[in-house]
Amino acid sequence: MPDPTGEHIGARIADYRKLRHMTQMSLARRAYVSRSSIATVEAGLAPASPALVAATARALQVDVDVLNGQPYMSQLRQDQIDHLIRPLGEALDLYDIEPDPQISPRPAAQLDAAVTMLLRQYRCAEYGQVGSALPGLLGELTTALHTTRQGDERRRTAAALANTYWTAYNLANRLGYTALASIALDRMGWVGAQAEDPLLLAVRQYARSLAYVRRNNPEVGLRLVARGQRLVEQADTPRSVPALAVSGKLHLRAAFIAARAQDRDASAGYLSLGKEAARRIGRDVPEMYWLSFGPTDVAQYEVETNIDLKNMPEAVKAAKGLRFPAGHSPTRIGRHFVDLGRAYAHMGRNEQALKALLRARKAAPQHVRYHPTAREVVGTLVRRQRRLSEDLTALATWVGMA
Repeated sequence: MPDPTGEHIGARIADYRKLRHMTQMSLARRAYVSRSSIATVEAGLAPASPALVAATARALQVDVDVLNGQPYMSQLRQDQIDHLIRPLGEALDLYDIEPDPQISPRPAAQLDAAVTMLLRQYRCAEYGQVGSALPGLLGELTTALHTTRQGDERRRTAAALANTYWTAYNLANRLGYTALASIALDRMGWVGAQAEDPLLLAVRQYARSLAYVRRNNPEVGLRLVARGQRLVEQADTPRSVPALAVSGKLHLRAAFIAARAQDRDASAGYLSLGKEAARRIGRDVPEMYWLSFGPTDVAQYEVETNIDLKNMPEAVKAAKGLRFPAGHSPTRIGRHFVDLGRAYAHMGRNEQALKALLRARKAAPQHVRYHPTAREVVGTLVRRQRRLSEDLTALATWVGMA
């Protein structure tokens, strides 16, 4: 049976609080949360929301990853992913040296196809395959960029390399290597300027904003989103479907940031702008500048923002009307059911929380295995029950909490 006294986010918060000679009350005041929230999370009786983790990390002056316990090395070893991190780091570092004479890049069309395949594998949470392919593809594209003359072909190569850096950012971020993810995002900015595509640079601002959400600094996150919107306006056709999709996704990110900051009116306003962009497109557009956007994505954000605003009944109500179309990103589906599991856990509906997590695992197994919120909800369910069902025992063992 999983150990109900095992390490969890609340226990780590308590450890660092005591190291800083702080009481629960003083931490609550510095983090702008209630003492009861700190107490229940430290006891492991309620899942720590990402917003609370970010707030306490800032108050304790530690990185969010420290409190999350990432990266999860035992799971990385079991999935044979741990050995892929060093080659990825080296590939990200060797971006500005002379071309490797031993690398002969494939034709542009084949490289584009490889980049697209890698993105789709990431969206399906096939992290081992993505990690294996990334260093070689980065080497090929970097060599191709250094040996390609100015013009459309160079801009095309730069865009493909930026796309691959984006995938590297997402993979490193998901596995808990945030420093490596930051490097990948910097490289994306370096090569994105050479692609001369404002929408590509706007997507980078979208990604950058997430780091400031994790640091409990929503003001900077919203400024980066606003910068992204200004870049969209610089596109050749700012009212095209790609531009509307990127702009709409930025609006949804702003709604998410405002919800984390407990600004209900601002969150609702940004969500409304996202809905308008989706209405103008009229359909879901997957893989648009590496992002999915459309009515389904808007509906999912309505659920997520309600959860972050602690409107759990409204979130559950909104989720009942959400239907994912065929081909929707498995990681987005997995994320939805992880969030729904958190909502049910906060409502004390343990059985529904477990069912939501099992649906998340079915949709995107590796995504859920490395998701801090999923692990936290599993741990909460374990500590709440005297006798565990077979499903909960198996899930706790699988995420490494046994």
